[in-house]
Amino acid sequence: MPTATQSTPSDANNEDARSTRSTSSTLVNGENNARAESDPERQSSTVDMPASSQVNPTVRHGFDQELYGEDIIRFLYFSEKRHNTHATANPELRNALLDWRLPERIKTVSGLLVVCLRIGTDPPDIVKTSPCAELECWIDPFALVPTKSLEAIGRNLHQQYENINGRTRFKLSLDPSVEETKKVCCQMRRNAKEERILFHYNGHGVPKPTASGEIWVFNRHYTQYIPVSLFDLQSWLGSPVIYVWDCSSAGNIVNAFNRFAEQRDNETMRMAQQHQGQMPSSSWRDCIQLAACGPTETLPMNPELPADVFTACLTTPIEMSLRWVVMRNPLLTNNITKDMVMRLPGRAAERRTPLGELNWIFTAVTDTIAWCVLQDQPELFKRLFRQDLTVASMFRNFLLAERILRSYQCTPMSTPKLPNTHDHPMWQAWDLAVDMCLFQLPALLAAEAGGPAYQYQSSTFFAEQLTAFEVWLSEGAVNPKIPEQLPIVLQVLLSQVHRLRALMLLSRFLDLGPWAVNAALSVGIFPYVLKLLQSPAAELKPVLVFIWARILAVDRSCQNDLLKDHGYAYFINILTPNNAMLSIPHVSEHRAMSAFILSVFCTNFKMGQQACLRSNIISACLAHVKDPDPLLRQWVCLCLAQVWMNNSEAKSAAITENGHEKLCAMLSDSVPEVRASAMYALGTFLSDPNKTEQIVNIEHNIAISALVVMSDGSPIVRKEFVAALSHIVHQAGLTKFLAAASQTIEEDQSQRSVFGDDRNKFAKCRPGDWRSNSDSDFGSSSYDSVYTVIWKALLNLSVDPHPDVAKAASVIVDHINYKLLNTPSFGEYASNIIRESMQQAVQENATSGALDRSQSFHTHDDRASAATSSRRPAKLTRSVSFASTLRTIYNFSNSSLTTDSHPPNPRLHNDHARASGATASLGHRHPPKNGPTSPTSPSRSSTSHVDRDTTNPDADHVLPLASEFYDWSCEYFTEPQMRAAESDEPGSVVYTQRKWRRARNEKILDESNATKAMAARSRWDDQIISIYNETEATKLLLHQFEPHLVAADAYNCLVVWDWKTGTPLSVIDNHNPSHSRITDLKFLNEDDVALLLTASDDGVVRIYKNYDGSDQEDAILVSSWRALKDMEKSSSRQSGLICDWHQGRGTLATGGDARIIKLWDAHQEMSIMDIATQSNGCVTSITSDQVNGNIIVAGFGDGLIGVYDRRLKSSAAMVQRWDEHKAWVTGVHLQRDGNRELISGGFGGDIRIWDIREPNSLRTIQAHTYADITALAVHDHSPIFATAGDDQVIKLWNVDGTRLSTIRPSSGFLGQKNAFTRALTFHPNLMVMAAGGDDGYITLYEPR
Repeated sequence: MPTATQSTPSDANNEDARSTRSTSSTLVNGENNARAESDPERQSSTVDMPASSQVNPTVRHGFDQELYGEDIIRFLYFSEKRHNTHATANPELRNALLDWRLPERIKTVSGLLVVCLRIGTDPPDIVKTSPCAELECWIDPFALVPTKSLEAIGRNLHQQYENINGRTRFKLSLDPSVEETKKVCCQMRRNAKEERILFHYNGHGVPKPTASGEIWVFNRHYTQYIPVSLFDLQSWLGSPVIYVWDCSSAGNIVNAFNRFAEQRDNETMRMAQQHQGQMPSSSWRDCIQLAACGPTETLPMNPELPADVFTACLTTPIEMSLRWVVMRNPLLTNNITKDMVMRLPGRAAERRTPLGELNWIFTAVTDTIAWCVLQDQPELFKRLFRQDLTVASMFRNFLLAERILRSYQCTPMSTPKLPNTHDHPMWQAWDLAVDMCLFQLPALLAAEAGGPAYQYQSSTFFAEQLTAFEVWLSEGAVNPKIPEQLPIVLQVLLSQVHRLRALMLLSRFLDLGPWAVNAALSVGIFPYVLKLLQSPAAELKPVLVFIWARILAVDRSCQNDLLKDHGYAYFINILTPNNAMLSIPHVSEHRAMSAFILSVFCTNFKMGQQACLRSNIISACLAHVKDPDPLLRQWVCLCLAQVWMNNSEAKSAAITENGHEKLCAMLSDSVPEVRASAMYALGTFLSDPNKTEQIVNIEHNIAISALVVMSDGSPIVRKEFVAALSHIVHQAGLTKFLAAASQTIEEDQSQRSVFGDDRNKFAKCRPGDWRSNSDSDFGSSSYDSVYTVIWKALLNLSVDPHPDVAKAASVIVDHINYKLLNTPSFGEYASNIIRESMQQAVQENATSGALDRSQSFHTHDDRASAATSSRRPAKLTRSVSFASTLRTIYNFSNSSLTTDSHPPNPRLHNDHARASGATASLGHRHPPKNGPTSPTSPSRSSTSHVDRDTTNPDADHVLPLASEFYDWSCEYFTEPQMRAAESDEPGSVVYTQRKWRRARNEKILDESNATKAMAARSRWDDQIISIYNETEATKLLLHQFEPHLVAADAYNCLVVWDWKTGTPLSVIDNHNPSHSRITDLKFLNEDDVALLLTASDDGVVRIYKNYDGSDQEDAILVSSWRALKDMEKSSSRQSGLICDWHQGRGTLATGGDARIIKLWDAHQEMSIMDIATQSNGCVTSITSDQVNGNIIVAGFGDGLIGVYDRRLKSSAAMVQRWDEHKAWVTGVHLQRDGNRELISGGFGGDIRIWDIREPNSLRTIQAHTYADITALAVHDHSPIFATAGDDQVIKLWNVDGTRLSTIRPSSGFLGQKNAFTRALTFHPNLMVMAAGGDDGYITLYEPR
């Protein structure tokens, strides 16, 4: 169990710094050496001088004019979306679309207006007041004789309904009898067929409806009231119908109707089940009802109101609303009469007139109220307010009726039932608009009568509502709550005056995310923006493109809508290079959105592809492949991919314009998403099964040209390359690749026999025995054929460092190998290969085990050299050998027999035991047992543990592999782009956390500045803490600001400790291949949330986030790639992969067992320079100046130290060469602060201090006279360094050669056993040093 102990300094293990200056320290300063040796008093006095006078105040290397800003938060690398998602589409976004489209638009084609007044005869059950409400359809029934009055009322009612919908055919039935009612109802249903009928019933001249469900009409002679059962009425009118009940006790009708409708629906369902018939398309319960009052209520009799106030609200809402305002506010309208209201100028259809503007505002207000109260019932909102124009108008007007009638103790009812709306806040906005109109009414009427001319002042309602919407977008859009002004924005689009502003605000709203797009689509915005595509206005183009991009990112079902009326041409014109678009700001971004829209238009839509081809979209896209905007470059590639996917005609057009060659050139683009898009487009280019010989040759050239992607640093690019190769494998047929696989096997076996591996010669079957038979099965193929090259590429990709890439390639490889195993001529040969490779694996593991058990009898360096030479594979491609993949397919249960197995790791083996001890300090969180996880698969381990059983290799549907890159790329347009990132928003969680970290970092830097001078002259023997790590730590790394200590051991295991408390935070399995080790560790983005980088001697770099196990999660693999290929193998000692990270420039310098130093750009995720080392030795250490990153210094295994300037050509980059070290350079380090000392340590025990401008070292310190230096650490801020030798001693020095402390680490009972130290490191800022011993203990020291 890992433990941590607080310790006090032991005088037995530490020696006084002053007593050591005359023993094993020899100062060999180049210019003062003679004087120092001849004048021992001068030498002694130098040690006693203050630190300020001991150190040369001049900054080395000419860097004194350059400042290093420690407190600057630089760009955070490997933190973009592609690193968090690995280009895997979010399944939640695929289900984010709500069903906003209307299933079918139902029309109200006919209307029956039944008026039962019997003017002059009051019904017996109603007692009228005196005076009483008399107006019917705004006509006084007693002004004319009853017959003419009834006809006039009927004509007015007919006209009022026609004003609602002029296309509906209405028929009047005045004071009808039962027979007439039945006849006209049946006739209307026959004429309407399946469409909706409107049935209006005015029952002011007949008794109230009964509770049993009867309404009243007359007999033929008007001597009796005759009841009509609602059950019969339902039979006559059928369904669907909208009923309007304008009479007292109208609620009785609604209740009885619903009761009868339920009976009918239940009976229909029972009959359909008995006879197994089809259910009718519409049910009786789908009928719509609007009733004037409740079951026990009587209509208001106020003489100032019309008798048919409910009908007046439904058919003439503006006049009724104005009249009601005048009635309620007599003092405010003392110069306005109720008769003047009825003469309001204008027409309802003309929005610039007073009446038309009020009608427009009323529509917006009522639509908004309905939208607000029905947000949790979107289907009901669509049915009542969007499906039928007549129904929508009636229900909007019904909201006014509810408001007015409730003020007179009547409660209108409806089916379906609506929530209460009479007190909604939007009514206040309506009242204000009415008041402003009434204020101008006298002047308007006077002008019409010939008085002074008066110009009507338009209402500010829409401008104010847009302002309110803008305020909401600026202040209230934090939570996804739909603003009430959204339906008003839809109405404003009808006005040219406010249209541009409304569209811009709408685009800001849609930018909030998919929920906002769903809200806009549900409210009915789509028909408006579709119609606007026909507008030639140039100022609308940018905002319309943005809106359409947001809509299509959520809903891709709009292809037919764009095809209709050639709406797609709007975006092709924008994408096509022309001078007309140059006036639009950010034209490249809008062209990228247009390319996205057109790509969605072509996705799985043949008619869309053909329409775009006719418009020369391929030429338009290819014209932008070199555009400076990476977003445009990315989307022209993706647009081309969707245009020519499964389209031979499009491919031919692209070949004519050399489109494939231009895309191949984009594989070296500086942006990873662009490279992946180009690879995706080339993959779809390869997917067409209809091929000619010319196309096959072109595809082969594409495949060969794309091999450069295998060296790409971005896993999403390599993953798309695998998907593209799967198309070639699928289209070429398995025969070609079976032949390629068989040739690769023969090559592999012959190479192994050349190296003297006689164990691969089988007695029962040799390669030649089955090779002659396989030719007839597989056909002939050239040794260097394209298919062989692709097959070898797939084998390498199947062991890619990133699990997503490896898994995808493994599916293809396993599929081919599975088919190959089922070939009769190959079965026995395969069995022999498997059997022999298993035996070899057993022997190798036994040898490794013996070596591990005998390690205690060797010196550490001998053990490292022996382990390196015996454990590392003979060649890298052995890990992709045929035997490895065969045994993976057979899925052997003994993991130790596979080539991907690791040496037994005591740490991982004891995870369960460690967990019980670690949970107390880790908050009951178990250390991870499977290593890092990938964001796309939480349980997925690294490459060597890819689960190949997830796909049946024999399934026919395995190939080609499906790519999610296009869907993932489309998600960009669902993310907010117009507002600042959360990290830049003051008050946000991320912003506050970063602000806190910045303050903490500055505090640590101040502490470092205050103590660095003292540390340069103090003894470093104060032991802070001792941590038991279980295994020997070969690499140590301290975080600049967090109390994190990372320890790497020889078993590829990383342990992250809180060094202040000694608590283990997490355990990470790096998942290296067999017999490889971690050779370097670095932190990235230390100013913020840091990432952990590991480098292994197989040339692979892996980057982890959440490495410390925060948030109760395991470490997650962010990215991984092979930073150095062709690592040279030899029997001598090897360094593995060594790296140096420059945070300011985002550059990773990598070197090792190779003749080059490769520079990687983290932002581009690609190699930017190969520097020739000009040395025969391996790179053992790399450092660089942390100001501008132009100078790189490397130490080598042959003792050479080279200084390189990256601004020069690769072959001439070496600007300084020092060969004073005669042995392995243990380390070289350039300080980032202070005097910027460059210090190197040789294996022979010598420490040298350099200036890159000088040909020789400035000072030499013999740190270990009779021992070899095994570790060197230099502090970045204080002029001190530490050395560890194989004499089991740690020494701390000042740069002037003064020995500050000598530490003898010990372990065991009472410190009886001295520990061998291999790993040393200083804290980058604080005065803290960590040392790792071979006894498993990590000890931290600080100066006294």
